[in-house]
Amino acid sequence: MQMSSGTTVDLAGHHPIYREVDGQLSLTLHDPTKHYRLRVNLEKGETFYVEFSDEEEAAANRQKAEWEASAPAREAEAKHQAEIAEQFESALYYQNRIVAFLDILGWKAAILSTGQQHMDVVKVLGKTLAALQGVTSHFNSLSALLPEKKKWPGNPVMTQFSDSVVISVDDDRCGRDSLQDALSVLTSNLIQFGFLLRGGITRGELFHDGSLVFGPALIEAYELESKCASGPRIILSKDLSAEWGGMETTGALPWLQSPDGYSFFNFLPPFMGSQFFCDQQLWQSRLLPIRDLILRAAENRTYSESEGVFAKYLWLADYFDRICDEYPHCGMEKVMQAALNSRSRDCE
Repeated sequence: MQMSSGTTVDLAGHHPIYREVDGQLSLTLHDPTKHYRLRVNLEKGETFYVEFSDEEEAAANRQKAEWEASAPAREAEAKHQAEIAEQFESALYYQNRIVAFLDILGWKAAILSTGQQHMDVVKVLGKTLAALQGVTSHFNSLSALLPEKKKWPGNPVMTQFSDSVVISVDDDRCGRDSLQDALSVLTSNLIQFGFLLRGGITRGELFHDGSLVFGPALIEAYELESKCASGPRIILSKDLSAEWGGMETTGALPWLQSPDGYSFFNFLPPFMGSQFFCDQQLWQSRLLPIRDLILRAAENRTYSESEGVFAKYLWLADYFDRICDEYPHCGMEKVMQAALNSRSRDCE
């Protein structure tokens, strides 16, 4: 393009301005009512402005009108977001809560598994995650049923990430009941897929809102979970053990005492051993899969060669036999000796 000297306008620097008609450019004067587009010719190192066509001018005017018309809505949305941010900041403080840190045993090994059973493992993990999300959705749906700023009794909150689950509740009777119900649902769902839970439950300062959870109580629960290495159990801190022990009015016994002084969640019996659920068929449908799980672990050569792994199943077998002794109406055969015999044969 042949450039010639002409009128310049201070739009974003001193450059000539042109009007384009049928692809041809001609110099023109600046019109403050019009819009311009900056063009650069890299080959020749030229910079100039081109006046919008009538169609482009009309489109720009429409966009400007729409933008100005939407100004009240944008201002309202900005105000709403500022209020949400302010509410969030004001909510960032510790509350005294009960928190459970749970570890899904066998999860990492299942994730890393390969071979012919890989797809079966993927399906099991997917079902397990669905079960966990079901509990979370249940908690969320409870909150959604209540008026704004009202909380469901116990105020349960649950977060799941990788092979860990965090549940927190208010430090009151409703919170305790809500936590026990959640643990019952989780253990029941995970056991049917061959997964066991290990965890620690403490009381203390915590912030827990959706996926955001932190505080001294969470650290204490995590450290308490590490003391459960001897078995797939969920234990209470010593102060909670002293408060939550004993049978409930329903006949349920949610917490059992261990020789090391910690109370652990009584997850094997249906409904935590409530006397209102004594049907033998119900008990056997609950306990038979667990007995089979223990025996399969005993027959698993990888497990049998690992004292640490097999010790967890020995703990579970001992717990299983304790339930058989305490609830003879279940009609179940003990499993410890059978597991030891099976392991002995495999080690020969």
